[in-house]
Amino acid sequence: MKSVRLLIGYLQRAHGVRGEILTRSLTDDDARFTEGMRCLLVKDRDAEPYGEVTITNIRATPSGLLLALRGCEDRETARSYCGSYLAVNREDAIELRDDDEFYTSDLVGARVIDRSLGDLGVLVDFISAGGSEVLVVRKPGENDVLIPFLKSIVPYVDIETDTIEVVLPEGLFELYRE
Repeated sequence: MKSVRLLIGYLQRAHGVRGEILTRSLTDDDARFTEGMRCLLVKDRDAEPYGEVTITNIRATPSGLLLALRGCEDRETARSYCGSYLAVNREDAIELRDDDEFYTSDLVGARVIDRSLGDLGVLVDFISAGGSEVLVVRKPGENDVLIPFLKSIVPYVDIETDTIEVVLPEGLFELYRE
């Protein structure tokens, strides 16, 4: 479902005593984060923004991005932002390069359907795994299914109908749900 705002980062935890925040990027390219960039603070995908911040410094680490935000200069202030998402208005987002690219926030909440097994649940998150993304699919009362986001496994995505079609490799489903 296309939302007015796109989630680009999740503020995980305070880092150090100078107000930096360890942030999980929700984009495919960390270079999309720039100094001077203004972002909205939201509690979840569909929530109204409760504030705005400006990125003043960015450091890449193996654990994620360390962001410094204007006005956030101590650990306690950094903690107050944790658990929030950074978002940008859709019209301010960097344009997609081709038809096989998607804004991840447009995919979260989509129904995931396997050609053989049927409804697997709803996409709730993405995990970065090396050079590719992994879909986290949840169905109430069941274990989550982790699905590599590869064209050979995910041949069709329809943002308009909130549907992701998958063809699971043999044994993947059984690994999580049987």
